[in-house]
Amino acid sequence: MIIAVLMVAACTKEGDTIYKPDPNEEQASTAPLVTVIYGDNSLGDRSYCDMIYEGVERTAQALGLRTIHMSPQSTEEGLDYLELKMRQMEVTPDTVRRLFIVTSPVYDEYLRKNSDRLALNPYADLLYFEIDTPLPGKGSTLYLPYYGAMFEAGAMMPPLGPRVMLIGSNRHEQAVADAIQGFTDGFNADMTSVTDRRVKKYLGTTYLDETGDGGYTVADTTAMRMIYEWIDDNIYDIVPICGGAFNTFWRMNEIELGALFIVGIDKEYRARRSHLSVVKHIDRAVDLCIRQWLSGEGMPKHQSLGLASGYTEVIHTYKDYPEMYWKDTFDELNEEKLKEIHETALRKEEAHEKQ
Repeated sequence: MIIAVLMVAACTKEGDTIYKPDPNEEQASTAPLVTVIYGDNSLGDRSYCDMIYEGVERTAQALGLRTIHMSPQSTEEGLDYLELKMRQMEVTPDTVRRLFIVTSPVYDEYLRKNSDRLALNPYADLLYFEIDTPLPGKGSTLYLPYYGAMFEAGAMMPPLGPRVMLIGSNRHEQAVADAIQGFTDGFNADMTSVTDRRVKKYLGTTYLDETGDGGYTVADTTAMRMIYEWIDDNIYDIVPICGGAFNTFWRMNEIELGALFIVGIDKEYRARRSHLSVVKHIDRAVDLCIRQWLSGEGMPKHQSLGLASGYTEVIHTYKDYPEMYWKDTFDELNEEKLKEIHETALRKEEAHEKQ
């Protein structure tokens, strides 16, 4: 642009200077820009989405990138923002590199219909997760399969907590479905035994949103009512696979004086009444993808990072609180048994991924 202006200045009859840059004027940054679009009201969940935010910001600080985080009030607002950015990218003339990270499957239909529009801009890229189906046009997909880690956690549960309620956000999200299936298969694999022989093991499943794509928030009163119902049914262990709603169950359980044991999901939770944490290192996965994007090779069209690659894992928090458990529990979950469960979970994950 400056070159074009100087050419015009040279051609004026009087030789006047039309434009002279001010060396003290702050210039617009040309650093790569990472924009993250979350599902409605997702940011601030103290769980999965906050881990994405933290991962993006750490990487941006390390690499000198600019960032924008968009947490719309509704899915419609998020779709409007995506459409606005698509239109801008079709006509943007500059060479600033831009990466759009879309974190929610509520935008799936839109992305599959519109991702090819980014092909018009060689400096714009798209990263969409968590989905196991690649996009038809331009863009990369990332999936952190939970099946293997959840199988491992489920197989360990009978001696820790034999009567369990799985709480899914909804029936439609692939990551939730795989997590529930993995835990169920592990729990029913009979790789471990119930410590108290008087108790018959039980596994139930419920969803916070039976018909839609929500279920990531729950009212305090609803969570408390559900807790009382589970206690009445002699269920004292819950596995909340429901994003930010996890924290509501955790908080209401504390009000109830710790009536339930809760398996930590997505991030590590250390507390006396938490047997395990099944962790997704989505912050590390985001860092990996951004660095791939900036490299010469770019991001793969699709990548799946689970238990075998270390991006999901089970953390044995019960070991920090031995006074909470029977001695037979530790005898059952000895190092040899834990190794057997982990190796089985790796094989099960591999088989599940090939389906």
